[in-house]
Amino acid sequence: MRKAVIVILSALLLASACGKKKGTIRVAGYEIDSVVVDTTVALVAGSKSAPTCQLALHLHYLKEKKAQVLNDTLLRAGILLPDYFSLSNEKLTVKALVDSFVGRYIEDYLTEYAPLYKVDQEHATAYNVQYDVRTHFEEGADGVLTHLASIYTFGGGMYGIRQTLALNIDTKKAQIVRLADIIIEGCEQQVKDIVVEAIMKKFKAKSLEELQQQGIFADGETYLSENFILGKDALTFIYGEDEIAPHSMGEIRVKIDKDDLKKYLR
Repeated sequence: MRKAVIVILSALLLASACGKKKGTIRVAGYEIDSVVVDTTVALVAGSKSAPTCQLALHLHYLKEKKAQVLNDTLLRAGILLPDYFSLSNEKLTVKALVDSFVGRYIEDYLTEYAPLYKVDQEHATAYNVQYDVRTHFEEGADGVLTHLASIYTFGGGMYGIRQTLALNIDTKKAQIVRLADIIIEGCEQQVKDIVVEAIMKKFKAKSLEELQQQGIFADGETYLSENFILGKDALTFIYGEDEIAPHSMGEIRVKIDKDDLKKYLR
């Protein structure tokens, strides 16, 4: 098994290197490039009926050398899960980080699932895994570059989970902009009230109780999502699948004009 893993990983690294796309795309003055990995690995080498791990990554990154700190910040912010790199200070290129992630992800899949499948082959579909991450950049507020990741995960259950992860980067500080960085301290409740009211309007509910009857914030707790897009003229809060509503409702986005929030923003 270990030998098979090494052969697989060598092929993956080659695929990643060959998958780097050429061409010039610019966003907010930054040149964008990408690394692409698309591979399927069987849990049992050579078996056509064994469960598989399907891994697809299409990751855009900032090409200029001056932007390497920004790239490093993004890739250590939980875009790729498991987050193998957040506790490490080692500086790696985007390609090296992707290669390392792919190798460890596949190795973990084979190590953890193979022994289980060996004694439970009648439930083969339970050991199928799919992980798909596609990213792109958008120009955000002044001095902010927004990185959006569309993520699909499936782990052998009834359905997969789709989510959008937005990260807003202060290009001068090379830091991720958090909600606490833009909302005046003590004004969180007012902003939350505006967001909840917008959700009520979106789903034609006249009260929080009516919203809860539709399954939204059904546990009674309302909150501001830390997953948001910091645009030039608006804040868009993103609530993922199954986060505040039934799976069938999918992702819920709430766009609030900055004019409606100006009293509460730094």
